[in-house]
Amino acid sequence: MYDRPSAFELIEAARLHLEQQVLPVAKAANHKLYFQTLVAVNVMKIVERELTLSSTHGRAEWSRLNMLLGEQPLPPDSEALQLALKDRNAQLCAAIRAGAYDDNRALFSHLKATTIEQLEVANPKLLATLAAEDATDSP
Repeated sequence: MYDRPSAFELIEAARLHLEQQVLPVAKAANHKLYFQTLVAVNVMKIVERELTLSSTHGRAEWSRLNMLLGEQPLPPDSEALQLALKDRNAQLCAAIRAGAYDDNRALFSHLKATTIEQLEVANPKLLATLAAEDATDSP
């Protein structure tokens, strides 16, 4: 639909500039600027991962919600999917508060998968650390 560079490519180029050109200078010259630049780089990495994974994660979450709330057709585009997921999650929260999912293994599986997907975007290093800890705790 759009010509290159894509949104992902633009963000990646800006991130690489900050990492390769600005961070080394800021680290030596200004600790506050260095920290703020690290935050900006991290934000860009999160956006890159979200652009890459949101479609896959959204479809997977929709499928899991279909198992919990009943089948509904997948919305036609990513924007509609995000809005519909927000609504369906609100329905799920209301049902949980009402006690509809007490001792429900499918709910636990859904919440675990959703949390893992969120960490894949927001903090994959923490997810890797948790997985390594889980591996060493397993018999």
